Amino acid sequence: MPKNSNQRNGSLLYWSAETWAFLSLRLFLALRFITAGLGKFDNDGYSFSNLYSGWVVNQLNTFGSKTNLPTFLYSPYLHSLAFVEIVLGFLLLVGVKTKYTLALISLTYVSLGYGLMLLGNPNSIGTIGIYILLTSAALYFVRHNKFELLR
Repeated sequence: MPKNSNQRNGSLLYWSAETWAFLSLRLFLALRFITAGLGKFDNDGYSFSNLYSGWVVNQLNTFGSKTNLPTFLYSPYLHSLAFVEIVLGFLLLVGVKTKYTLALISLTYVSLGYGLMLLGNPNSIGTIGIYILLTSAALYFVRHNKFELLR
């Protein structure tokens, strides 16, 4: 087989370091988002009641007591966050509009970071900052994406 064959260049063995870097970032961020979303449903078993009676109520009480924001500003966000994380995680995992999905994930991380700033939680803000850097790196390397379900 000739060295410049398209079939040989498409082989996993011949992927560039940038392609492998993007793939590892994509898988990590997708699994992280899916796990974070599903974790909001878990409290001795996964259920909607655990989400709405547990995590959402806890966060509503926390934001209500530590910020001066009116409830209507953060209540819809808290009610939808778990679903947004799961959907964006699966879209990234299977490769649907990867660049735009990564941009939405980045904006979600920015909004989470802002919420943590309002709550005055500096340790978690640093963690979110690291995730924003990882998402930015994935956006930089997205041009090396070798497979997408929907471009």
